[in-house]
Amino acid sequence: MAKHKEAAAPVAPVVTTVKARVLTNCAYGRCNDVVELTKAEAAQGTAVGFIDCHPDAVAYAEALTD
Repeated sequence: MAKHKEAAAPVAPVVTTVKARVLTNCAYGRCNDVVELTKAEAAQGTAVGFIDCHPDAVAYAEALTD
């Protein structure tokens, strides 16, 4: 008698997020907000100059809220 194989559980796609500083009031947030975006969103926001993903920029914006 043949054994039935158990179906593998579906694997959820891994979505990594990136912290970014918002440079201007826009769809991403208000100026100097720190937001978490997907890599694709971060690439788009950086390309149009609305956000900065550099760790120093994020640290600066986080320091403003302390």
